[in-house]
Amino acid sequence: MDLLDLLKLMFRRWYVTAPVIVLTLGAALVLGASIQPEYKTEAAVLLVPPTTATAPAPNASPQPGNPWLRVGENAMAQAVQIAVSAHDARTQVVAAGGDPSYEIGLVNRSSILTIEVTASTHASALATVTSVTKLIEDVVASKQAEYRPRAGEQITTEILDPGLNIIQSRSNVLRAQIVVGAIGLLLATAAAVGYDALQRRRATARQNSQRAARTPLNWNSGQAAVGSRRPSPTVQSHAPSARPRPDATVTPAVDARTSNRDTNSPRNAPDPGPPQQSDDTILLSTVRGPVEDSTTP
Repeated sequence: MDLLDLLKLMFRRWYVTAPVIVLTLGAALVLGASIQPEYKTEAAVLLVPPTTATAPAPNASPQPGNPWLRVGENAMAQAVQIAVSAHDARTQVVAAGGDPSYEIGLVNRSSILTIEVTASTHASALATVTSVTKLIEDVVASKQAEYRPRAGEQITTEILDPGLNIIQSRSNVLRAQIVVGAIGLLLATAAAVGYDALQRRRATARQNSQRAARTPLNWNSGQAAVGSRRPSPTVQSHAPSARPRPDATVTPAVDARTSNRDTNSPRNAPDPGPPQQSDDTILLSTVRGPVEDSTTP
């Protein structure tokens, strides 16, 4: 059974699938009204390279400095992305009143970090984006503080988008309704297929019972189904008619057609007498007569 046959079956058994679909729609509407929408926002932070670069003097010994300058701000952005996405960082965000379900992204071939926040309330979304932005600034500064860089020899941060444009999203409601609709469609299909199979089984049992009623035979092993026996022709016995009394005169009724047929039949024609013999026959009988008499003892 392919998809087309399944759809035809559901339309044919519409009185089974329609109630299930109506209940599914009702459940989807109730669920959509009970689920609160989500609040989403996005922010962006740029890692800025140092503003001044001091070139080492010729033939001078290397001086201790900030190694992140040699690594580059792109590599440092990847390190910050990993640090802010860790469990400890999410715990700090939750402690600040934010939501831990945020995502940190990185723009390809750049040092721009993106923050995607999804929260259940507007206040939670605002607290999350604010705390994550502050956490990125703290991680960038802490990773370079241990090397004690001089002024102008450290990587800084610049907020490109603070993420204050928080919007309401009903994508979670739509996802829940889609799931409920899919489950309802499966239930409607299963109900239609099951009901159709039940009706087919009942129809088959009804036909078998009707066939058994037409041929009332005891089904035994080795016994074949035989139709009803044809009725044997009945032979009517004619009782002998009573003999008429001698003094009674019986006048049979003569049919005109029967009398005409009897009159015209050769059995009732007048006797024509002995056949006439020709001269050759008379001569032959005369010759044979004496011979037969002489041979007779």
